[in-house]
Amino acid sequence: MRSRSSLSAALLLALAACAPATPAPMAEAPVDQAAIKAELDVVRAAYAQAEMAGDAAAVAGMYVEDGAIDFYGAPPMRGRAAIQAGMGQLYSTGKFEVVEIVGEVTRARIATAATETGTYHNAQRVNGKLTHAWGRWASGAVKDSTGWKVTYLIGFPDSTKTDK
Repeated sequence: MRSRSSLSAALLLALAACAPATPAPMAEAPVDQAAIKAELDVVRAAYAQAEMAGDAAAVAGMYVEDGAIDFYGAPPMRGRAAIQAGMGQLYSTGKFEVVEIVGEVTRARIATAATETGTYHNAQRVNGKLTHAWGRWASGAVKDSTGWKVTYLIGFPDSTKTDK
């Protein structure tokens, strides 16, 4: 019995030694961070133009269907329809005269998904008075066959800046 066990073990070891090696996992192609940042720079510029124009539909169209916005002091916006309504309400309070959106850090682990952080400066004329707002933001974006879409945006005041 012992020799049969030894023979079986030897046979299993021999078969295991002859088995093809498990192929190494394929390395993911390196992500071109600079190219993704350049593409998202274009999205930010279009976003700023839509804000300057007060075009809530254009802003909402830059988000995925279930996109979300959280702005300090404003109700959460969930989904394109809520984004369009919320941004429309914001634009109805006064015209933006300055919209600067600066991306500082862009990171992508894969070529179709990225996160960013940056700063913003807006100036909106409300009741005849130009009011400035400086802040910071973070966002997520995904790329599909139509281009980049924002999945989430959070914006909050920059405590180091004051109205000038």
